[in-house]
Amino acid sequence: MIPEEIENQKRIEYYAASVNAWFNTSLEHNKNLLALSAGGIGLLLTLLTTVGLSSAEALVLYIGAIISFVVALVSILVVFRRNRTHIEDILSGKSTSNDPLLTKLDATALWAFGIGVSLTAIIGLSAAIHSYSTKEKIMANETTKQTGTVPLRESFNGASNLQPSTDFTKSFNGAGNLQPQPAASTTAPAASSPAPSGSSQKQGNK
Repeated sequence: MIPEEIENQKRIEYYAASVNAWFNTSLEHNKNLLALSAGGIGLLLTLLTTVGLSSAEALVLYIGAIISFVVALVSILVVFRRNRTHIEDILSGKSTSNDPLLTKLDATALWAFGIGVSLTAIIGLSAAIHSYSTKEKIMANETTKQTGTVPLRESFNGASNLQPSTDFTKSFNGAGNLQPQPAASTTAPAASSPAPSGSSQKQGNK
């Protein structure tokens, strides 16, 4: 094999390796966009079910991000299908130029994926801010309840109500009524008692 043939063989091998690398890079690019778009949809659905919606703006962001990832997914799937037809046309000699539909689909998938990523980032930041502000409000309310329920300056207020209502200066008032009274038989004079009838008759007989 002469040196010129060796050089031509190297160029052919180099060209074949370059074309193969180009195809692999294009396919890997589309495969990565497909996987990331599907993962973005799963992430948004997870956030929607766990964190929930905090406002109407958040709902718009969720809808926009999900639609963007869906558009990217559909575009990439159509690109895969269109690639097969385009390669067949090139091999059969029917087409020697770029397919305008594939160009539009590639741009659509890339832009839709970029919009979906941007909206997802905004959703994540807003969810983090909302969660932080909610925790701060809860902590502030708990602190207010703990400090406002029983103020220190009134902790012993109302202790005077525990004083007994009975006045100790009058607690033995009326104790003199308990003194025993003298019996009526002991106070009556002895002469007042009537004399027996037998004794009076004896005196008259004498």
